[in-house]
This record gives sequence, C-alpha cells and structure tokens, in this order.
Amino acid sequence: MLKTNRKTLAVIGAGPKGIATAVKAKVLEEFGLPVDQIILIEKHSVAANWSGEFGYTNGEMKLGTSPEKDVVFPMETDVADKHLNERIKQRLMHFTWISYLVQTNRFSDWVDRGRPAPCHISWTNYLRWVSAQLVPQVSIVSAEVLKIDLNAIKGKWELSLINTDGNADHYTLHADRLMLTGPGQTRMDFLIGQPMPEKTYDLESFWAAMKNKTFQSTGRLAIVGAGENAASALLALSQYAPDMRVDIISPKGFISTRAESYYENQMYSQPERNEWDKLQVKDRIDFIERTDLGVFSTHAMSILNEQIRHKIIPGRVISLETKNGTLSLKLLYGVKESERVYDQVILASGFDQIATLRQFLSPRALQHLEHALGEPLTHTKIAESIQPDLSVGGLFPTLHLPMLAGLMQGPGFANLSCLGRLSDRIVTLPTLERLQQVQPKPQRLTLMDGTL
Repeated sequence: MLKTNRKTLAVIGAGPKGIATAVKAKVLEEFGLPVDQIILIEKHSVAANWSGEFGYTNGEMKLGTSPEKDVVFPMETDVADKHLNERIKQRLMHFTWISYLVQTNRFSDWVDRGRPAPCHISWTNYLRWVSAQLVPQVSIVSAEVLKIDLNAIKGKWELSLINTDGNADHYTLHADRLMLTGPGQTRMDFLIGQPMPEKTYDLESFWAAMKNKTFQSTGRLAIVGAGENAASALLALSQYAPDMRVDIISPKGFISTRAESYYENQMYSQPERNEWDKLQVKDRIDFIERTDLGVFSTHAMSILNEQIRHKIIPGRVISLETKNGTLSLKLLYGVKESERVYDQVILASGFDQIATLRQFLSPRALQHLEHALGEPLTHTKIAESIQPDLSVGGLFPTLHLPMLAGLMQGPGFANLSCLGRLSDRIVTLPTLERLQQVQPKPQRLTLMDGTL
C-alpha cells in the first residue's frame, strides 16, 4: 500500500459510528487499499455513552435496533473487484455481533433465549471487543476536544486537545478530514442565553442523577419530548419511582410507535437501492418524522402500555423559568398558550447538532463553514448541503456530519441502522476515487480574513 503523503481522518467519538468507520478502514488497509489513517478521539472510553458510566443511559436499557445491525451491517462493500469483494466480506464477518457472541461463548445462550435485544452495557461490551481488534491500523487517543480551528497554511483542521488518560497535557492534532459523531447537546432552544434552572435536567445530567440516586422520586414531573430519549427516561423512572406520575409534553399531543415494516426498515438499511434521493424533500421529512423522530420503540411501548401513571400533554415548550420554588413551563399548541407547574423537568426532546458545532468551532472555522454554505448556519441549510460521503458540500477541508445526513442521504445514517453503509460512504468511497485515479483540482484554503 502506498503511504506517501497519507492523509488523516480524525473522528471525534469512539462510539458505534467511529468504531464502524475504523473497522472498514482497517480491513481495506489489510487488503492493500489506499485508505486514510484513522484517529479516534475519545474523552472517556470506547462506547462511553452506552455504558451507563457516562452519557445518556444507565446501561440497562434495551437496544432499540436489532443487534445484527452491527458495525459492519449491511455487508455490501464493493471495491469493483469481485474476488477482492468476497475476501473483504469474509474478513468483515470477524467483527459482527454474531462473531462476538461466538467468540465469547454467548451465542447458544442468546439463540435459546429467543435472540433478545441486548441491554446497552452488552452493546458496549461488543463495541469494546471490536475496538480491541483495531490496532495497529487505527489509533484511539484518550483526549477531550477543546476547540476546532483551521490551519490555513496546511489546509487542514487543527484540533486543540487535552489528554484525559492521567495527565493534562495540551497538544494540537492536524487532520485532512474531520468527522463528528455522537448525539450532540440536548435541544433546549427556549433556554438560549439562560442558565438551566435548578431541578431541570438535560439528558446527561438526568442519567447522572439516576446513577447517583439524587433524583427526587416524589412531586410533579414533566418529560419534554415524545421520542426514544423520553421513552428511556420514562422506563427508568418506572423502576426508580414506580408510583410517580409523569406528564409527557408532546408537540403533537400523542406518542406513537416506530414503524418496523420491511419497506421502512429497507429505507434505513439500503437508501440507495430504495431510491431515497428521488423522493421529494417534504416526503423525506414526513418519513423521518413518522418512523424515527418523536416515536417510541415497540419494546418501550409494550411496557408503557401496562402503566397508567403517565399523561400526554399537547404543546411545544416556549419558556421555562423558576416561580415560587417551582418550575413554570409555558406551552404553545396551535395558537393557544398555557402554563403548567412542576417540581422537576427532564428535557428529552432530542439533540442539537448546530449548538455542538457552535461550541467547538472557532470563530474563524465557523465563518469558513458559513461561507461554504452561503448563509448563516442553520439546521436546515447544513442538512441540505450533505453530500454522498456525508460531508458538507463546498467545504474544504472535509467535514463529515453523519448525524445530519438523514434528509439528503438516507434516514439510517443518523442512527444505528446502517453503520456498514456509513463507513462505506466515509472510507470506501474516497478509496474508490483514488483507485480510479480521480485527480481533484488543486484546492486552496482561503479564509474570510484573506489568509492562506
């Protein structure tokens, strides 16, 4: 394999998307294909957000997707050579969920139990098993990203990092391509410019309070949101505080179950084959909202159906403030405003990738991104710009944002539905371009302030 002037892909986060990308790069490199060097940057540990130690779960929740949709699913990598494709697929089999169960003597037990959905800690153990096989081709560094800037001279991303493996050394990492994974920050548009009131929890602080048993198990509680994050919080509370009554604040005034038909699942697994790009944008939005956003898994709904202690309140939160020692939520439903009072509030309405970009990008990098978009950064504008390789169109150096790729490239890229397809877009697609000797026009990084 030619390694002269080898480029670097830095991936922030060593969760499922990062691990899937690293696996594909490792396997293609083993067969002599020209892939970028992969560096996974992880603040805590591999799959930390799934472990129950950090992030958005206690580790005991059930996985919402089938575990067979693992880090190499669907195994259809095509490098334009029939015999090489067969060998690559055989190698990828070593990283499947089934292979993990076989190698750890769990396969027979799992089958005899009816192939149950694993809990999040089991999924964590699988991802860590995979990650242990990635060296030496892939580097996993223990560090926290402090800021993302641009190096105009090198034409690369410049990441300011601090070690998290025992010493606090600061250092800089340069990358030709950058990929952001993970959910991002909890969405709370109604709190812009305001601190989060006491007894209000975002998704991360809620799970920390549950773990530390500091969450108050009495009083009036509202969960803002009607999707899988809200469902997970509600399921955890059913064990932690079984007698607590909960209001679910839903923008549509109802909760529904995620669609699981063959056609709908195929749209997540195989967006190209099912011609996602030929659907009108409004129909794509409708499909995503009906099948993935604001819906509960069938597993969660089956449990909650047996409970009568939660109530659905229609409305979208437009303000949250403390009044007389309680939390006042102002809701808007249609044109009607209402106010409700609670002792505790959990914000579980999803994640805000744009807020994450604004947090990490330096003013210069943010200005450069907005220049590529042609207008100020918004969720809609950046989602519409995502290219087949899951990167922002017109931006150099390359920035991959799979969490925002659903609208243009397929709904499965934002979740766990097609991790192998995601890695093909980010790793295999550039590799094929090199094999076909596609020589891109020389690009020059020009910043808004005129520096080069």
